[in-house]
Amino acid sequence: MGGDGGSIPSRIDLVRTSGYAFSRNLGGMGYLPNTQCRAGDEHLSSNQMKELRWKTCALSQEPLAPPIVSCKLGLLYNKEAVLKYILSKKPKPSFEHLKGLRDIKDVEFMVDKVTQRFLCPILRTELSASNRGVLIWKCGCCVSEKAFKQFMKNDSTEGLCPNCNSSFKYNPEIFNKSQTLPFSSDLVFLVPDLNEEGLLRTKLLHLNNKTIKTQ
Repeated sequence: MGGDGGSIPSRIDLVRTSGYAFSRNLGGMGYLPNTQCRAGDEHLSSNQMKELRWKTCALSQEPLAPPIVSCKLGLLYNKEAVLKYILSKKPKPSFEHLKGLRDIKDVEFMVDKVTQRFLCPILRTELSASNRGVLIWKCGCCVSEKAFKQFMKNDSTEGLCPNCNSSFKYNPEIFNKSQTLPFSSDLVFLVPDLNEEGLLRTKLLHLNNKTIKTQ
């Protein structure tokens, strides 16, 4: 901010961040303590936070609009916002895992024509904080967790997407949400709460570090 080798923000930069703050209580669980969020979001319940995340781009904080993509953490973004961020080559603390197109996946959402909310294409139920969506990374289809479990066998590591019939592999134990389970790149639970996101960030960081060491 001047004198320390940093940059001096312009007025437009300050305007863009007006109404936002850095969350104070996000330490631990691998969650970054300087994650920027809406100034009032710290007081939202877990379900209220999830509902907000179902409607808002995690990067730009603008309303979600097609094309929509997800990262391996299950956060939702406007694709245009992510592409601009990647091309800018200016990493932000909470989004350093977004380095290229391989880190995002286009999500094939079914949208209710009246409410404009996202629906499970199998059960036709609205995806929400209480009816979470499961993204099958290989094909990009998103179905509700309930629909997914109805079509998958508990003892199988291979399955067919209940929406498009594409084959994929996965670990059935992922639904146990155990902290000891490895990070899953095949299935992504969309719109995690802050605690879930923190755990996922820790696992993703460990996976990336392991990948770098083996290269």
